Amino acid sequence: MPKIVDPAQRREAIADALFAIVLKQGFAKVSLRAIAEEAGLAIGSIRHYFTTAEGIVRFALETLVARVSARLETRLASLLPQLDAGSLSGGAAKELTVDLLAELLPLDEVRRQESVVWLAFEETARTDPALADVFETSVRGSRKLMARTLESMSHRGALRVDLDLDLEVDALAALIDGLTLRSTLHPEVLTPERAREVLSAHLEQLRK
Repeated sequence: MPKIVDPAQRREAIADALFAIVLKQGFAKVSLRAIAEEAGLAIGSIRHYFTTAEGIVRFALETLVARVSARLETRLASLLPQLDAGSLSGGAAKELTVDLLAELLPLDEVRRQESVVWLAFEETARTDPALADVFETSVRGSRKLMARTLESMSHRGALRVDLDLDLEVDALAALIDGLTLRSTLHPEVLTPERAREVLSAHLEQLRK
């Protein structure tokens, strides 16, 4: 009997092959032939699911965003109720808040690889408006996490009352973007431990 192939799994495997190429060789080396070789498939098999390399790029970006978003939503659902309950000590609540926001930083190998691929996608999207909507979805999702976290601090009375919350969300987003960029490109300069320390210090400045 012919082997039954799950189309969704095969498409994800093709996306993973693209990620592997970007990690090892950079985005410039992405092509149908390279993806087929990395995935161990014939080009004809790739074309059964995607007609162009551009189609794979878009699907791979959507896959990356979906994976990261799912992880963030799980983390949010796990930690935020503990913060909103208001039963934690000030120090414990602060550490939990740092834990929550640190999910956006490349502090382990999985997130570091995701960050490398993400930055490569960003450079490609700079000249490819067809990818803009996917990036917009991702930016909205990460901003939602930051806003919800600062709102929780505010509701618990842990945030300075003189702050403009919307402005602070944008400032936090800029900080996390900068930490992500530097720790991804220069991990020997900004280690995961140091990136977390910087994030923690910033949050401390916002506290009462």
